[in-house]
Amino acid sequence: MGSAWHIYSGTPIYQTLTHNDYPSKESYLTEATGGDWQATKQVAFHDATDTWLVNGMRNWANGVMLWNIALDPNKGPLNSDTNGIGICRGLVTINPTNGVVGYNADYYALAQVSKFVKPGAYRIYSNTFGAGSIEDVAFQNPDGSKVVVAYNDSSAAKTISVADGTQSFDYSLPAGDAVTFTYTGPTQSGTTPAATVTDTHHDFVFGTTNPTTVTYDPDLLPVQDGVKTGSNLMTYSLPSGANVSTPGAALSRTGWTMKASSNATGDVATNAIDGNTSTRWRSRLKVKSGDWFQINFGGPTSFNKIVMDNLATNAFDSLAKYQVYVSNDGVNWGSAVADGSGDLQKVSISMAPQTAQYVRVVASAPSFFFHWSIGEVNVYGSSGGTGSFQAPSAVSNGLQQQSWTAPDGAAVTAVYNGTASSQSFNVSPDGSYTYTLPTGTSAMFTTQSLSSFATPSFGGLTPSQGIPGYKFTITGTHFGKTQGLGTVYFGSVHAKIDSWSDTTITAYVPDGLASGTYPVSVNGAGGQAAGGSTFTVNGLGTALSRTGWVATASDVSPWPTDVLPNMLDGDPDTRYSSGDAQYNGEYVQVDMGQTQTFNKVVLDSGSSTGDYARSADVYVSANGSAWTKVGSIVSDGQQIQLASFSTQTARYLKVVNTGSSGNWWSIAELNAYN
Repeated sequence: MGSAWHIYSGTPIYQTLTHNDYPSKESYLTEATGGDWQATKQVAFHDATDTWLVNGMRNWANGVMLWNIALDPNKGPLNSDTNGIGICRGLVTINPTNGVVGYNADYYALAQVSKFVKPGAYRIYSNTFGAGSIEDVAFQNPDGSKVVVAYNDSSAAKTISVADGTQSFDYSLPAGDAVTFTYTGPTQSGTTPAATVTDTHHDFVFGTTNPTTVTYDPDLLPVQDGVKTGSNLMTYSLPSGANVSTPGAALSRTGWTMKASSNATGDVATNAIDGNTSTRWRSRLKVKSGDWFQINFGGPTSFNKIVMDNLATNAFDSLAKYQVYVSNDGVNWGSAVADGSGDLQKVSISMAPQTAQYVRVVASAPSFFFHWSIGEVNVYGSSGGTGSFQAPSAVSNGLQQQSWTAPDGAAVTAVYNGTASSQSFNVSPDGSYTYTLPTGTSAMFTTQSLSSFATPSFGGLTPSQGIPGYKFTITGTHFGKTQGLGTVYFGSVHAKIDSWSDTTITAYVPDGLASGTYPVSVNGAGGQAAGGSTFTVNGLGTALSRTGWVATASDVSPWPTDVLPNMLDGDPDTRYSSGDAQYNGEYVQVDMGQTQTFNKVVLDSGSSTGDYARSADVYVSANGSAWTKVGSIVSDGQQIQLASFSTQTARYLKVVNTGSSGNWWSIAELNAYN
């Protein structure tokens, strides 16, 4: 048995995470295809070569399969007009009328590997320089020959040196290009062997007869669970069936009050502590980064674990990623004290002892399909708040342990359970925290001093004003490669994070903010304050009721889920889409049923962030036939687009696209304001 992977979300590092959890199981990338959503051939070649093939294999895939093999120019045949995808690309395109074959970017990407790597080959060690530089994967064929596939993920040509033993050769690789090298034996020749390369990866090999290998990769850190413990940050893996036992018992929930960033009708926050497993709290919409659930204990309380259980509700209504914050006043939250990845149905968060009146769990990644539900939430701890949580110093009962120090000073410990049953070991000096590891699995602990994180520095904020939902970009230094324990605040409100790198953070102005100027502050990935600036929020006024509104359009997608009523339903997770590329003159129109007074129109493309109108004009009419232009939308790259104009009184509203784009035109919500 093993696992099969698809490429529609996440990154290949999750394959290594799963391999480390279950190192004896096989892993295959079984569904990957290019399609219309890829803007250029270069994007398609990058995705297939770099992400799926090179990094798929580097992250323990036993094989990679691309599909479909061959399609016609219409990307068919499809199962039916309403049951086919119609936007996926084959490796080759065959014209059935004349037999002409076209070779697509995915074909050439696959050929970089499949033409040279023979059946029975296995991957061998090679270092990599990571995203934004040279990435590679190496193989040895059954006849002993070796294959190296390299891809230049940077924006400039790079000269690389391939060294094997004491021999090497050099090669200059243009930006965005891939190359495959093959050679046999140690007889290759070239210039001076490659210089010593510092490798941030490490393999832990357990046993000799049937060795088991688990891999440390620094990219694992943001997808593992993390806790602040004293002056350190510890990240750790938690295979299915593993658990961390903490001191103390479940706390009484008497006197607790609950609050959330939103709730679905009837699914209020207090349902999560009512003792009734048939009720739940549920977010109003699909999970977004920045959504939160909060407990007010009523007074200072010591705790070390939070367990959120969906119970009888949809097991998929769980967090993909989370952060935990504590506060004494419910206003000032500081930096996160724990972060990690969720799990189906039950999310259990162990942490170092905390004492606070408030605790808040914040989603730090979106869900493509599901809401966030909690049937019951319990918090555990002891009045003394004793104990600590740290990497194991020693294990017994047949467990195997190895340690390694990474080039950046991080202390890495791997524990493997090769026995026939679950085994436990201490993860605190006094034994108050215990880690239980199932048979055949491994656990990895990485400890870094918080002082080793470079001090982050805020640089600038662009734009510095806009409406709720606007995307903004923060520049600076040393924010951290990934979000980790990092935060962006608007006052005391968590911003929704879109992307995070060491020098750039993109996020969204929180919904529900009134007009005014707000301080924007940043904490780096290690929790250190980076500084900040201010942002002026321009309020929209009062949204008109859309009861009775009817929408029409010049173009409507054939997809049955992308219907016109979706842009008037109050749910930004549904959408109307044009179903074809944007062009000058296409339009959407709304009959508001009666005369309305308004001075703003807002179009929100929702999760289809690139499907905004490249430019558009706004018209109004009293009768639906005589139209007056009152305003325009100028493309600024925002998924939310605003047209402001002098106050109008009209029954009909029309937005006419005046630009063009290969993207569809998608509107998740259309609102008018007065």
